[in-house]
Amino acid sequence: FDKFDVDSSGTINVKEFRNLCYDMGYFLSDKELAMAIRMLDMDGNGEISYGEFIKWWQKENRFSALQLSPNELANLTEISHEFQRFDKDHSGCIDVREFRMLYADLVKRRLTTKTLAGLLEELDNNRDGKVSFNEYVAWVLESRRKQVQQAHQEEHGGREVEVAQ
Repeated sequence: FDKFDVDSSGTINVKEFRNLCYDMGYFLSDKELAMAIRMLDMDGNGEISYGEFIKWWQKENRFSALQLSPNELANLTEISHEFQRFDKDHSGCIDVREFRMLYADLVKRRLTTKTLAGLLEELDNNRDGKVSFNEYVAWVLESRRKQVQQAHQEEHGGREVEVAQ
């Protein structure tokens, strides 16, 4: 961590993270880099703290998770734009006030049937009363996976079917 925290700020900024990946043999496009920072930066401050870095570094597939297919990148970009529409203060988290608007939109688009409190509880994994970008992305991707699996089951007469990821 310290080797790549060139300015000794205690965090790794975008440029430093690009250099870290490149030094390790992984070149990230500008879009991949921006999305990687969003995924690793749990507190939404635009930089990677030591704790955020360690959490990512301990994963065996840390670099492959950052290199996205065009379809994965398009999905994450779409989800990111959706999240940003409701993150009015650009904090990287959706607070309870902002969540009411997101919830109304999700209900309108028939993406949830849960109560507002029930959905907030499902999305807020760390129970801090807010929904982070990462919590929202994980929920959307899991919801989409379940929809695909349900469609495949219906297609195959209700039998459980393995769906390739």
